[in-house]
Amino acid sequence: MALRLTDGTTIGELGLPLQGTRHRVVFGIEETSDREVAVKIELIAGALGPERHALEWLTLQDGPSPRLHAAGTLDPAGEYPGAACLVIDRVTGEPTSSLPGWEGLGRALARLSRIPWQGSALTTLDHDDFLALHERRVEHLSQALGRDLGAGLPAVPSSYSASPLVVTHGDPGPGNFLDDGADGTLIDWEDALVAPRGLDLGRATFIAVLGSGPEGFVARDHAARADAVLRGHHAEADGSPDQAEIDWWLSVAGVQFAHRRLERAGEPGVLPWLEAVKVLESALAESRPQAR
Repeated sequence: MALRLTDGTTIGELGLPLQGTRHRVVFGIEETSDREVAVKIELIAGALGPERHALEWLTLQDGPSPRLHAAGTLDPAGEYPGAACLVIDRVTGEPTSSLPGWEGLGRALARLSRIPWQGSALTTLDHDDFLALHERRVEHLSQALGRDLGAGLPAVPSSYSASPLVVTHGDPGPGNFLDDGADGTLIDWEDALVAPRGLDLGRATFIAVLGSGPEGFVARDHAARADAVLRGHHAEADGSPDQAEIDWWLSVAGVQFAHRRLERAGEPGVLPWLEAVKVLESALAESRPQAR
């Protein structure tokens, strides 16, 4: 059995890894080049659009991502007829679990922040749009909580308006960073967009303190993992966020997590949104993760 794109790209020797909810992934060999590849097949219309734009751009820019080799639709006569798909490198590595691996994630995010965003075709949220979206989420969560969540969150840092726009992964964490003992690779770019710098760092830090990860992930050393992400980022970033920025972006990520869970409450596998709120408030009440 093989998968064929309408442009003639053919993938054979198929195998199936663990699957997501918005797409199907197939491993195989691209017949013309004998290259090991992963094929991402869209199950929900439009779900692969941001990832295609991100990988097209990052392949050109030599970013910390798999290389994109083909993008199009599958042969209407085969399996998944007419479905959009991406053919990318099958990269080595395992979901990060060690402190050096979390530090590597921070370094990869710092490298990503240096990639130019102009010309990427990704959705762009400028500072005003991003802040307005965050405030709407806080308001929605406050209504669900029956109290003002925003009263306990950090103020927008004075440096926010001057922070550069960057290409962001959108969901960096242990399941989306393959640690190969070297630079590692960020995978699964479906939430990629252009946004103010700090989004990815806050997201990775919050995922560490939340203890979230892929199937089989062991949640431990939460604070140490958060510290490692910050340490790795500071080691390679062009300019390091101060503590006010770190606290605020952590709160942004926590609000994102809780709001997304609230929106999907009742769906299979969706964890309680209140848990994310409690973790966020606890992290803000205690000593925040520090870069060392």
